Amino acid sequence: MTRGTVSGPAGAQGDPVGRAARSIALRVGATTALVVLLAILGAGFLFDRQQATDIRRQVDASAATVDDVVDAPPGIWLVELAPDGTRTTTGTPPAVRDAAVAALRVAGTNPEATAPEATVSDAATPNGAAPHRPFTITVEADGRDWPAAGVQREGHTFAAVYDIRLHATQERSLLTAMGVAGVLGVALSALTGWLAGRRAVRPLADALDLQRQFIADASHELRTPLSVISIRAQMLRRHLRAQGRGDLLPEVDQLVDDTKVMSDVVSDLLLSAQLDAGEATREPVNLVHVAEQVGRSLEPYAAEAGVRLSWPESAARRPVVVDGVSSSLRRAVLALVDNAVAHSTSGSSVEVLVSADEEARSAHVDVVDHGAGVDPEDLEVLTRRFARAKADEGAGRRFGLGLALVTQIVRSHGGALEVVETAGGGATFRLVLPLASVDDADLD
Repeated sequence: MTRGTVSGPAGAQGDPVGRAARSIALRVGATTALVVLLAILGAGFLFDRQQATDIRRQVDASAATVDDVVDAPPGIWLVELAPDGTRTTTGTPPAVRDAAVAALRVAGTNPEATAPEATVSDAATPNGAAPHRPFTITVEADGRDWPAAGVQREGHTFAAVYDIRLHATQERSLLTAMGVAGVLGVALSALTGWLAGRRAVRPLADALDLQRQFIADASHELRTPLSVISIRAQMLRRHLRAQGRGDLLPEVDQLVDDTKVMSDVVSDLLLSAQLDAGEATREPVNLVHVAEQVGRSLEPYAAEAGVRLSWPESAARRPVVVDGVSSSLRRAVLALVDNAVAHSTSGSSVEVLVSADEEARSAHVDVVDHGAGVDPEDLEVLTRRFARAKADEGAGRRFGLGLALVTQIVRSHGGALEVVETAGGGATFRLVLPLASVDDADLD
């Protein structure tokens, strides 16, 4: 059962300045796009409202002043229903003409008649109305509603029908123009955000470069004196053992262990600075061989803790090859195995498993322990430097700089670090790395 993912989707670390600039550009572009979309919707709504009011005034005015169907205003069709027949403005669509005639008959000439293609609004009717006063009708034809107004004048009934297609054309032109302007505005805003983002984060990038340089320089300077201290401490331990001074040996042993921890921290800091600077050279790396190296290196440490450590034998396994830095990947696997052994009980086991998913083109290195496991609440802080689990100070998992460095190594190789629950208890840390497209013959 999966307990969580420590690092996100695979991806190289890349340039932090570029990432920050792209993030700012994306946010600015998204915000601008939202504003533009709301502006387009608002403009379209207001345009429709204003056009509806103007159209209603236009058809009412046309109906109020009509006396024949010859001189129709632009965009208006006039329909006359007279005792001697029906007349319409030249160019009136037949469907609109028929629907308007039916609407006029329903409205005044023949109230009892039914016309499914036309309806009368409740706004006004000619029955009881003053002469020449327009009344509202809605004409339905060709799947459209055509705004119209009717009027009775000296035994004749007229209808003024607006060509709604003009409104649709104007609306499309408006929305198209606003859409083009909006796209240009979003692109310009994103470009401005990207340029501003690069300028804004440049001081931070300079500070990070100085920090990485300081860490690298300090690590280089500290490695030599720490090595001397470690050698002197080991020599002192041998002398004390030779002289039978067992009462001082625990303190000297602790001194040797402390110097080793300090050396490991310095090495981790130096490797972290190198990864950030992208100084490492990539080459094909056989993960089976890496796992075997780590297993043989930590076997005495695991045996001393009473933990059985197993790993794949490279001579009996098909290589699982990735493109990366051998020393960095070895450090990542070693950190996970060291952590697994440290948090396993005596008599338990730790397995290092290497596999390849050819379909997904990914390589997996699983470090399986049967210890106390990992609390899901700890997953968010596991990759922070010098983080520790919320469990007991004495029994809880302490990851220090190691797991943060593992995450950094994995991400720099375009992979991910996941943690799953081991069946029966414990935790399994999994390195997921992209497979390299190399032949087995390319490896030594």
